[in-house]
Amino acid sequence: MTNIIIISLLALIAIVSPLLSVYMRRQRFNTPDKEHEKKPVSVILCVQDNAQDIENNMSAFLEQEYEPGYEVIVVCAKSEDDTEDVLKRFAGNPRLYTTFIPDSSRYISRRKLAMTLGVKAAHNPWILFTDITCRPTSTMWIKTMTERMSEGKNIVIGPVIYDEESPLFYRFQRLHDDISLAHEAAFSTAYRSECNNILMLRNEFLEGRGFEGNLKYMRGEYDFIVNKYAVKGGTAITNDPEALLVEAEPTRKMWRNHRLYYMETRRHLTRKIRHRLPLVIDGAFFILSLLLPLIAITLALFNVQCSMLNVQCSMFNVQCSMFNVQSPTLIAATAALLLTIIIRTFIARSQTRQFMSQIPAWKIVPLEIRLLWHKFHYWIAYRKADKYDFITHKI
Repeated sequence: MTNIIIISLLALIAIVSPLLSVYMRRQRFNTPDKEHEKKPVSVILCVQDNAQDIENNMSAFLEQEYEPGYEVIVVCAKSEDDTEDVLKRFAGNPRLYTTFIPDSSRYISRRKLAMTLGVKAAHNPWILFTDITCRPTSTMWIKTMTERMSEGKNIVIGPVIYDEESPLFYRFQRLHDDISLAHEAAFSTAYRSECNNILMLRNEFLEGRGFEGNLKYMRGEYDFIVNKYAVKGGTAITNDPEALLVEAEPTRKMWRNHRLYYMETRRHLTRKIRHRLPLVIDGAFFILSLLLPLIAITLALFNVQCSMLNVQCSMFNVQCSMFNVQSPTLIAATAALLLTIIIRTFIARSQTRQFMSQIPAWKIVPLEIRLLWHKFHYWIAYRKADKYDFITHKI
């Protein structure tokens, strides 16, 4: 009877766990609306110590094909490298407009201030936020994004992936976040965005007073924009390759800080319980689907009823026993573990294709295990950190 209960529990966990995973979340990407009126766009870029990024990527922003017209507004903070000198090389382009953050700005996020100044300097009704560390893969980037700004939509979120030189784990964690966030945006109200590729209405940003209420928090600008301005059914998601941005590999420090800053940012976002609860359930069942079979296998190996061989040892006069490898519990636990891995990998593989991420299927489960460890590690690091490191008001 005990074996039947254990085997049934293992089978249940093995089947239910993948079905509760983030990979089972249905996606719905918006199709282009070519009949809807397209309006001129202002691309907002904030730069500081980005001389090499400007050199590598600025041309791709200035060579877009978009008939209604567009401008690129670069908001520059005081830099210690050749950022300003590199910008001057593009000064002759009529689409480029450059402005600077006042050196006297204090007690507010200079990043959010730069974005706000860029919006105020914009001449066009639609604004497109991104980073200079990103590069459009197509000259149709702006056009493709605007084709999703159809009737009833006020935000468009486009795809962003890290370049191929970035660590596989970085690319996987971004993919994992994108799958969950895209589902919420499509079927409910967008919670935040891991993608720094956002199109929205200029007047709506200004009328909503931009980043008011969270200017003291150092980062989280894209999270706050989406969380504040998204309405149910009003966010369009696209996975069109023409809208894709490829972001340069972040340094290890940048990656760590990004995760720690998010742990502070999420405390101030609305709808966080509705977003996080399914992820917590997914993580809990994933751990159980791995841990329970491993425990059952271990117990079966050490506690299974064995047949005695009655072989007497010459020195110690003891009897040796052999494990009965046909134990039903042992077989069931092994099968449950393999079933979990196979189902989870199969489901995840289809999602990676939709989000244009090249993640080897056989590495998905090991990467998920590593992701759980890193989330715990970041949580410990955040708890130990000085909370004033995340805001501009220093004591």
